[in-house]
Amino acid sequence: MVADYVHVARIRKSRGQGFERELVKRYRDVGWWSYRTGGSSAYLPDLMATNDEKGELDVVEAKAGAKDHLYMDWDQIARDIFLLNGFKRYPNRRIVLAFKFLSKKRKSDKGDYERRELREYFKIVPEERWKELEGQTLSCHYERGCPGLPDYKPPFKVKGSA
Repeated sequence: MVADYVHVARIRKSRGQGFERELVKRYRDVGWWSYRTGGSSAYLPDLMATNDEKGELDVVEAKAGAKDHLYMDWDQIARDIFLLNGFKRYPNRRIVLAFKFLSKKRKSDKGDYERRELREYFKIVPEERWKELEGQTLSCHYERGCPGLPDYKPPFKVKGSA
C-alpha cells in the first residue's frame, strides 16, 4: 500500500518536472535565457526566464496534472515575490503561473482513463493584487481556467489553450 503512494507521488513529481523542462526549452527556443531552479526544496521558483533586450523577467511556478483542478499554494507565490524584489533592474518583472492539464484523466480506481484535450493556462499574479491574494490557495480548472487572474501571453506557442 505504501509503495503505491510512493509510486503515484513519483509520477506526479515527474509530470511537473517534465513540464518545467518543456517550458525552459520553449523559452530558450524564442531567444530567452531560462533555467530550472531548485524548486520548493531550495526556496526558489520552478524556473526563471529573462529577456535582457526587452528587460523582462518571468518567475514561473508550473503545475501539471490529470485532474480537473490544479492548485498553487500562497507560500510558493510569497517566495516568488521575495525573489522578484531582488531583481529591480528588470522593468518588466512577472510572476507567471503555468498550468498544464494532461490529455488523459483517470475515470476510476481500476485505472481506466478518459481522453480529453490537452490544455495549458498561463496567468499573471499582478503586484497590485499581492496583498489581496495573500494566504489564499489559487486554483485553476480544466474547463474554466483561472478566472480571477489575468492571462499571460508567453513569448512561445501555447499548446491546447481553451
